Amino acid sequence: MKNNWIKKVTAAATAVVCLTGIAQATPITGNIGFSGAVQLNSSAVNTATEATAWFNTVAASPVGTFVGLVNNGDAVSMTGATPWFFNSGALANFWSVDGFTFSLTSSHIYSQVGGFLNVLLVGSVSGNGFDTTTFNGTFQVADPASGGPQTFTERLSFNSVPDGGTTVMLLGGALMGLALLKRKLLA
Repeated sequence: MKNNWIKKVTAAATAVVCLTGIAQATPITGNIGFSGAVQLNSSAVNTATEATAWFNTVAASPVGTFVGLVNNGDAVSMTGATPWFFNSGALANFWSVDGFTFSLTSSHIYSQVGGFLNVLLVGSVSGNGFDTTTFNGTFQVADPASGGPQTFTERLSFNSVPDGGTTVMLLGGALMGLALLKRKLLA
């Protein structure tokens, strides 16, 4: 009887270990910024509703997963962001750089006052063999000192979002299993 129970516990423990191996992911971590210039559909950011063109956009200050794969000054493609309405829904391939791609889920204007625009972005980054990871970002631009494209510097930035508790849930399940095993062995 006791031998049969040990076989069942061993089988259950093996299943948990196998499922944990499947559940473990390699998310993209850290953050990345961009700099360059953008043309808006208005000469003042207080009335702008969209970005109509991007100029000389490059990567800046990669941290975490991006280090060693993306370098300061690497060209960034903004093809999915042209045109980009600041209050928008999904846009695939919003930006891409060195094998990483950000797909926008949604964006909305957070503040737009005093010659300064701040837009919040939500989406996911994928690429280079990493799991698709939820990222939040901001786009910030101020009125230029003179006419022409509005310039932003290190103001388009993206940060990874924590996994939402999956890791803690798996750890809790494993600890409960050990507690039950201890209880059964002492009984």
